[in-house]
This record gives sequence, structure tokens and C-alpha cells, in this order.
Amino acid sequence: PNYTGWFAGVPVHINTLGFRDDRDYPLDKGSATFRILVLGDSVTFGHGSIAEHTYPALLERKLRAWRPDVDWQVWNLGVPGYNTSQELAYLLQVGPAYKPDLVVVGFFENDVVDNYDVAPPTRTARVVAGAKSLLEKHLYSTELYKRIYLTAAWALSRDDAYRQRIAHLAVEDELLVKLQQVQDLDEQQLTPIDRLSDDEVRALECVGGQKQDPGLIDAIRRNPGYGRWLRAVHQFQALHRSHQYRVVFFLNLVPLVCPDGDWFYDGGSETLNTFFTETFSDGVPTVSTYDELRHRRPSQMPSASAHAIGNTNLVKADVLFHFVRDRITPPAPAR
Repeated sequence: PNYTGWFAGVPVHINTLGFRDDRDYPLDKGSATFRILVLGDSVTFGHGSIAEHTYPALLERKLRAWRPDVDWQVWNLGVPGYNTSQELAYLLQVGPAYKPDLVVVGFFENDVVDNYDVAPPTRTARVVAGAKSLLEKHLYSTELYKRIYLTAAWALSRDDAYRQRIAHLAVEDELLVKLQQVQDLDEQQLTPIDRLSDDEVRALECVGGQKQDPGLIDAIRRNPGYGRWLRAVHQFQALHRSHQYRVVFFLNLVPLVCPDGDWFYDGGSETLNTFFTETFSDGVPTVSTYDELRHRRPSQMPSASAHAIGNTNLVKADVLFHFVRDRITPPAPAR
């Protein structure tokens, strides 16, 4: 909480509640408030994206333009490196206090890896977490203590995030003078976007592209951690069915880029999108970026297949906006 600095080459501020936002919020909600929590990993957090162009921020902008009478609050709870089970644990921890009207669970393909069964923490785990919090609050304020703490944590952990953080410490001072340069980069901008028609998409053929792998889905199911990931998905679905939280799964899935020209193509990616959509949508609304990106040009979708920035995030926000507009009932206008 209250961190201001750099991450992945862009300025980042973490607010008092511990998520990426330049604003602080009271936990109490007004009668016109509609609060959306967006869970996810680095794709949701906005790795490499300026804050105002992450897809949660762009979604909020679209919602406010549509219904300015509603106090839309879209909270970006994305954490780089998180997977589905960690996102579930995060919601169970903060959900009772944050009181969301909608929970968006962002998904990227690597979220299937390294999941665990989510259960209440043991006493030992609570003690370790408390000690870590004290270190972060009281020793994390100077570069010397940062390096000592992170180096020790890195040595005791398998998590490569510490390695990345230590690498960032060495260049933060240098990056502080480049804020305007980052904001002015072409790929960070929101520019006019072409949209191909359905007929144009159907007519496209990628001769030099890869062919579909018939064993891809079976390979995913054979992954040692697949069962734990699936149990986390089922727990999200149970939370939705019990009306404890209103959940929508948001799949950040992207078609392949054709080497023959400026368009996306299938090459087996549609099978993957269908598989994950069917897995998530058992009783829970599920939307995907896949089809909308098939109608776009890769040259106008920077970093679409990984850490999306600029126009790619705009398309993602538009997909989510249409879901909220068409499927969610916000508070009625005040009379």
C-alpha cells in the first residue's frame, strides 16, 4: 500500500487499500455506487501499460460516459504473477469488506499453472504473513533495507518475482526522468481502430500459419496442476451460484497472428478459446476477447498476445462494457 514508483517500465501507484489506483476510496458505498472488482494477473494489473489505459480503467471511463448518474467504481485488483487460486484467495480475504456488486475474474492461459487448494490459513501461515507485513511497512522505506529484505526473501523462495523486483531497484532512479517519454510512446496511445466484417474474417486464409494440434486440450488436462486449477474455478462458480458474489469470467484469450499478413487466424486457438469458455461458463457468465480480436488488425493491437497496452486494452474494455451494459442492472437514477 501507498507505493509510488516504477514497474515494468511504467509509473505505478498503489493506493491505501493495496491495489493499483491513483485514488483512495472509503469502503462505505453510497446509494448510487456500483463497485466492480477486477481480479487477475499482470495482464489485468497493466504490466507495461500506463495506469489510465489499463482495461479496468478504460472500462470505468466507458461506464461513466454511458450512465453518469451511477458512481461507477472499477477497482483493479490484478497482481502480477497471480493465478486462479490466488485470485480466489484474494477475493475471500477482501470481499467481505469491499462489498462488490460484480466480480470480474480475468483469465490468461498461464493461470492454469501452479495453483493450490484454497483453504483458511494455518496459524503458522498467519504469523509468517504478519512478519512479512511488518517488514514491508517498517523496513521497506530505504533502498538498503529493500535490498537486504528482498535478497533474503529471494533466497528462501522459489518465486521469481523477487528476482524481477531486485532488478527493478537498480534502474528506478534512471527511469524517474522518463515519465513523459513513456506516456508519449505510440503503443500507449488510443487511436482509431479498424474492424473487419464477419465476411472478411471468414475469407481470410493463413497459408504460412501453424496447424491445429489435436492433442492440445488433452495436454492441458494432463498438467499436474490442472485439477487444483479446476477446483479453484469450481469454487468461484459456487460463490456465484450461492449469490455470495456476482461473478463473470473474463478470458483474455487471443487468436494467433498470421505471418502472411496483418490479420489474426485460428491455427487451433479457437479450440482453446472454446475449451476454456465451456469450462468457466458452467452456470457463470463468461466473456472472451477472442472473437473481437479476430475482427481486428494485429498492427493496431500492441502486445495483444501477452501484456496488452494501448488499443488492445481498449478492445478488452469494450467487450466488458457491452457485457455490463447488456446483462447488469446498475442502481436506478436518483429522483
